[in-house]
Amino acid sequence: MKQINLNVANRETVGGKSAARYRKEGKIPAVIYGESGCKNLLVDAKEFSVVAKSVLGKAALLEIHFEDGTESRYAILKEVLRDPLKDNVEHIDFKEVVRGKPMDAVIPLHFEGEAEGVKNENGVLEINLHEVPVRCRPRDLPEFIVVDVSNMHVGESITVSGLKLPEGVEIHGAHADAPVVSCSSVEVQEEPAAAEAEPAEGEAAAPAAKE
Repeated sequence: MKQINLNVANRETVGGKSAARYRKEGKIPAVIYGESGCKNLLVDAKEFSVVAKSVLGKAALLEIHFEDGTESRYAILKEVLRDPLKDNVEHIDFKEVVRGKPMDAVIPLHFEGEAEGVKNENGVLEINLHEVPVRCRPRDLPEFIVVDVSNMHVGESITVSGLKLPEGVEIHGAHADAPVVSCSSVEVQEEPAAAEAEPAEGEAAAPAAKE
């Protein structure tokens, strides 16, 4: 489990105009919600940029430290809203996690190996899922789940129920038979034989050769 510290300040005012002002000051409006209630926050944009890079492609537990001295909370990133044009972070949602209690999270899948069907059977790998929903205790939260495709042959697939999960982690909210990755054959289409050229309109066909 990856755990990261993040410092936040309380957000005194909410609304479009105040949010725009905060962003100009290098602060990102945010909210944390959960068992302890809902709280409006401000996150330093530069600090969050570092955090976002460190958790890219992974699940991570954040320890949120409040500037006003309020007891810290554990949380996961629930949603990061970005400006579609500038790609700047506009808003962040944190979901509180309570130590010792089961939590729900979405875990990325990391695919490893080269399938036998791709190497030796003219197959192609088709990835159907890139992440799966799980339930576990915070201490058991994996950064990602490894899917080894090395032994896959053409016509085979790995389903959700076939994933090798870390101890203490169970799938929660995905169908057991849903395909995660499949190895399919590649159909090679032969080009049709070129048709014999027909005489152009107005031209006589060449006379047949005499025997």
